[in-house]
Amino acid sequence: MSRLLMKAKVRHMQVLVTLAEIGSMRRAADALHMTQPAVSQMVAELERLLEIDLFFRHARGVEPTEATKDLLPIAQRIIDAVADGSSAVSNRLQHQAGIVRVSASAAAMGGMIHGALDSFATRYPDIEVMITEAGASAPLAGIIEAATDLICTREPNIAPKGWAFQKCIDDALIVACGAQHPLAKASQISWDELGQQKWLMNRVGSIARRTFEGLAQENGWPNETRCQIIAHVPRLTLGMLETGKYLAILPRSVAMPWFDHGRVLELKVDISSELEPLGYLYQPNRAGPAAETFAAHIRAFSAGKL
Repeated sequence: MSRLLMKAKVRHMQVLVTLAEIGSMRRAADALHMTQPAVSQMVAELERLLEIDLFFRHARGVEPTEATKDLLPIAQRIIDAVADGSSAVSNRLQHQAGIVRVSASAAAMGGMIHGALDSFATRYPDIEVMITEAGASAPLAGIIEAATDLICTREPNIAPKGWAFQKCIDDALIVACGAQHPLAKASQISWDELGQQKWLMNRVGSIARRTFEGLAQENGWPNETRCQIIAHVPRLTLGMLETGKYLAILPRSVAMPWFDHGRVLELKVDISSELEPLGYLYQPNRAGPAAETFAAHIRAFSAGKL
């Protein structure tokens, strides 16, 4: 790995990723605006450098080896980091207002950022905002990689050293359904009625899953109420709810964008399950003007002042 860091070039990484995706030397060369011999040479240089085979050659093209599959995430991160750095430099040269890098959880996307971006872009056209979705298993990865100015997430038990948390909104678990669900317009719903419905399941160990398990046990709901498709991707959950067949326990923040268009409704059921508030982590002593401006806008939007 040390030899890779010292001698490999970004172009090597681009060739590695593109060739693995396309599986053809000729088509990879076309995609990279290179000649086929140049692509072959790049691969040969990497294989000599790492002393491993990176691709299996066959009549239909090439196929990545297991070693290449291990390298691909690293190569992609290198490419992305260079692209982000180039974008930041370009932005600072062309627009003195700067750039802000934001990492946000699904809950923060729905509860804090959704709806605020258009007004921000209108007010601050010279600030470039780069937003990525934080992984559910590692929401603070941006801190470790020093690749984020603001991390929009739930309040952590302890803020990482040098970072502070600013609360924006409260949050809680709700019961949601699609607009076509039989209970969507009901003014009163009994626990027995809820036990007769089909429920989307949450990740094992999550507070939403524990809440469902507690309700099911307390009210004697049968196992047949469970739909065993566990989607960690909000848009997939939305698609299932829109069929009108399912109920789901989820954070109100995640569902807020869906409420705007009437695609999903919150049922009038009190499950009494508050969540940690949503806000953002930032470095008070290192936040630049762009990050401070974006943070102030998100705070104002979350407070209903925009």
